[in-house]
Amino acid sequence: MGAERGLDRGWDEGHRGLDVALVGATGAVGRELLGLLVDAGHPRGRIACHARRRQSLELGDRGRFEVLPADAIGRADLAFLCTPSEVSLALAPLLAERGARVVDLSSAHRTRPEIPLVVPEINGDRLDGDPRIVANPNCTTAIAALPLAALDRAARLLEAIVASYQAASGAGLAGLNALAGETRAAAGLRSAPPEASPFPATLALNVIPAVADVDGEGWSGEERKIEHELKKILGRADLVVESTTVRVPVERCHSVAVHARFARAISPAEAREVLARAPGIALTDDPHGPRPRECAGTDPVHVGRVRAGARGAGSLCFFAVGDQLRKGAALNAFQVAARLPARR
Repeated sequence: MGAERGLDRGWDEGHRGLDVALVGATGAVGRELLGLLVDAGHPRGRIACHARRRQSLELGDRGRFEVLPADAIGRADLAFLCTPSEVSLALAPLLAERGARVVDLSSAHRTRPEIPLVVPEINGDRLDGDPRIVANPNCTTAIAALPLAALDRAARLLEAIVASYQAASGAGLAGLNALAGETRAAAGLRSAPPEASPFPATLALNVIPAVADVDGEGWSGEERKIEHELKKILGRADLVVESTTVRVPVERCHSVAVHARFARAISPAEAREVLARAPGIALTDDPHGPRPRECAGTDPVHVGRVRAGARGAGSLCFFAVGDQLRKGAALNAFQVAARLPARR
């Protein structure tokens, strides 16, 4: 299991002295990130929350936070952008010019070669140069990348075929609300009028075999992200990556089924040994696990069903589950910031 609530996950006194701007604080990822900061002991007076409009944000037993409009961002040492790509594209360089280190959770800067795309357990050394802007990866990519990176170091990954099973919360609070309303309706329960759904079809009791828009060649935006981002994070431009991304009626946690091929023979037993030692991974022997319901709210990527593939001694299959609001988004961004120098 990952670190329990209350542990600092690498956040030290130097980091607690930083003035932090959290833009997009009211969304699902922003709320998760705000909770991580509070649990790490960051002074409330040094956290400035921003969103589209002024409002109050209730964060359970962590209390209430005042949220200011995004155009009221003041001086910050560190900024987290939980914002749409078009907002991050304009805001990240502006904040960096003002002296802030920026961790961008959108896709705006992920493919730019000069901006590091970081999963700290894999390529945290990209932060040693103290970059002003760091891109946080796509949630599904981060979940698949952790076990693949560990196995790549052991046997050199040649090919990864990924099928994703992505939770409603990947579409934020609107996705969670849509699934909840549709589920109540399917059960014959009365509910408030349904909100606008971010999904192209009913998700309750259903699966939708594409996540994000599909391009002229039939690939979804999510599938393109997995391909390009895995190559960049692993530093492997030659890597063959194919994926099919699917939205499923699960509240929280993305899952991936991975079929991989390596340059040398690697047995399931060796693969389990590699994964058991890898940081950020929890290995399970449950033949029916891991499962999103039990993994929700935890830090690591959970890996199971490790078995030999059918394409020779270098092929391997496994199933991985990660909380996409944590390691797939907020927790990874928090870990990135914790590894950056804590200078004001």
